[in-house]
Amino acid sequence: MNVRTNRWLLGLAMSVSVVALAACGNQGDEAKPKESSAAAEQSPGADSAQDQQGKPNTKDIPKVVAEVNGEKILKDDFVPLFETQYQQMQMQAQQSGQPVDEKGLKKQTVENLVSTEVLVQEADKRKIDVSDKDIDKGLKESAKSGQMSEKDFLKAMKDQGMDEENVRSELKNQLKIEGLVEDEYGEFEVSGEEIGQAYEQAKSQQEQMAQQGGQGQQEMPPIEDMRPQLKEQVKNQKSQEATQKFAKKLRKQADVTIHL
Repeated sequence: MNVRTNRWLLGLAMSVSVVALAACGNQGDEAKPKESSAAAEQSPGADSAQDQQGKPNTKDIPKVVAEVNGEKILKDDFVPLFETQYQQMQMQAQQSGQPVDEKGLKKQTVENLVSTEVLVQEADKRKIDVSDKDIDKGLKESAKSGQMSEKDFLKAMKDQGMDEENVRSELKNQLKIEGLVEDEYGEFEVSGEEIGQAYEQAKSQQEQMAQQGGQGQQEMPPIEDMRPQLKEQVKNQKSQEATQKFAKKLRKQADVTIHL
């Protein structure tokens, strides 16, 4: 199987990197993914719902959070992902001032796990193979994306509640899903027009960020210099959209029970 950059674990790599930087640079602040100190202000019992590190309350999570075609998704699968996303939301909340919707995040997390499960089950039906070499390569790419050594990345993931076995298992599932989407839809083509649109969008975002930060705008590199990255970005967007579409289709055909 041809390993592509794994978006889920790369995103996780970036999140743990940001969380680590925030913790080092501002130990007085709580970690701030989507929900932050703003969440603590949102209800009287919020302090008891979080520990000192800003983790959400997971005591009420059932042992089996969902069942998909007879396969159980366990609390142990749910909690590490939920807590990592919660930290990301806390960080965003400290920046935006918006409280975290913990209930909504629980629902989103379990829905993501159900989508992953239906896709993995379909990949297994089609005998989509992922080797240990594929996983090793994906792990190296994830660590590199988080600007960490592989050892530091695995340590950061362990601090998030995911040991190496969990990380490798999640990465294997995501690589299976990428293989499944490629098997279903083929290789995604990217036109020159789409690259141009992506370039203009990046340019516009840079201008907005410069205005919001009150800084002088940096000059955008020529489109030719950015063409490879823009092409990969558009490909990834198409792949993500196709993955969501396919998961939705499989979900309708699956026997799903959610216990949250």
